[in-house]
Amino acid sequence: MRNRGWVFMEVLVATMLVGILAIILSKAAGAHQNGISHLADMRAASRLAESAMLSMQVGQSRVPVDENQSIAVRPVSQGTEISGMSWVEIDATVHGRSAELVGLVPSGSIPNGGK
Repeated sequence: MRNRGWVFMEVLVATMLVGILAIILSKAAGAHQNGISHLADMRAASRLAESAMLSMQVGQSRVPVDENQSIAVRPVSQGTEISGMSWVEIDATVHGRSAELVGLVPSGSIPNGGK
């Protein structure tokens, strides 16, 4: 009968270890999900910047954005002069994650005349 106390203690310690491991695993899964969300927003911002650049290059209207997205277009003063073309920097933001893209677009396609 003396071993019953030790068995109970071993079961109690094993239960606590399983609980601690479950907490650690749930924290790791949450951090993993946050990382996936962060990378998805960065990829979405890159795609948005590329889409805005492409639409400006082919002379289409600007890319529609929703409340969680924004696009800023700034002309770049440095760079090689090309007749009828201008260098621009596009900064796209999705859920607070941003991506920048520099490219060459027709001078008439810069919003607000590049100001």
